[in-house]
Amino acid sequence: MQIIRFCSLSLRNILATALIGLAWICPLALAGTVEPPLHMLFSDKNRLVVGTVSEINPPNRIVFKREKVFGGHDDVPELVDLIADFPAMKNAEMGERYVFAYGLIERDKRAPAGVVLNKKGATIITSLGLEPAMFRDTRDLRKILDASNTEEKRDSRALLDLLLKTLKRDDIQLRSLAAAQIALDADLGKLLDDKDRQQIRSVAANPETTTETRRVLLQAAFLYPSLYGTWWQPEAKEVLATTPLDGYPEGAWDPTGLVLLAFGVVEKPEVQLPRDSLIRWLRSPQPLFRERSLALIGNKFPDQEREMVEEVLNDPSLNAGSRTYLDDQMRRLDRQPPGNAAHEQGTE
Repeated sequence: MQIIRFCSLSLRNILATALIGLAWICPLALAGTVEPPLHMLFSDKNRLVVGTVSEINPPNRIVFKREKVFGGHDDVPELVDLIADFPAMKNAEMGERYVFAYGLIERDKRAPAGVVLNKKGATIITSLGLEPAMFRDTRDLRKILDASNTEEKRDSRALLDLLLKTLKRDDIQLRSLAAAQIALDADLGKLLDDKDRQQIRSVAANPETTTETRRVLLQAAFLYPSLYGTWWQPEAKEVLATTPLDGYPEGAWDPTGLVLLAFGVVEKPEVQLPRDSLIRWLRSPQPLFRERSLALIGNKFPDQEREMVEEVLNDPSLNAGSRTYLDDQMRRLDRQPPGNAAHEQGTE
């Protein structure tokens, strides 16, 4: 059985580690190296199968009737009984055909190799771009799989072109897959030209794109602008200036990860940020956003912190949570010695 290579120093693995290893940027941060999603689907340690749902057993099991196995593996049973997470359970429909990938191992730091057989059984894999690895069996998906079923194909311009086209399609799950593959695979990143980078930027900037896809692409540009483009700074500013304070609809448009990434990006000393972009987040109903905004105000505008807090407190429409929090911050500022610009963030 092939195990994930934690010690590889390839550019692809370095990039993948960076993209998922910064917990303050990525709320879905995972330990170790995360492979690009198409590499995971075709990995020898997983099984990629086409099957029809024959049973749905709450709270967390789906049984598929096997129809096709990719890669010539002969150890996939006729009835594949899998542990599934909530998104898979919610989307599964009896009698529908899916392409799914499952694994038999799980991470365990206590084990010599870092992984062990999952005692609970086979599990539908979940990772960046595979949330979960269970897709409706569509023509568009089959095209992607046919274009990526060998290592040589996965490093090709043909696959990159297909993934860039997929970023424009309506299928949210395939867009997420395409974005993660492009962002995590440095070999594809090295093939990008200026036109490709502009397209990636337009997808990341589009509020009609799911916020998770936008976050993945913005994070790739932030960490590796030589590969993905130097547009990360203006787009991060735009996120902070325009994202609704009370968020988008739940699910794929939850703005938490994208907004936290934008806050992390603009922390860099060279980034100049309009004060209004930070003041507005003091009005957010989300405590985490208020705290991140105040921390940045203390960093970027230390001499204006009291003035900016007072400005928001003078707004009669301010929500109760923000008012309570900012009242506490004013008391903190009152206790702060004159001329002390150091910012000690309060808590709620």
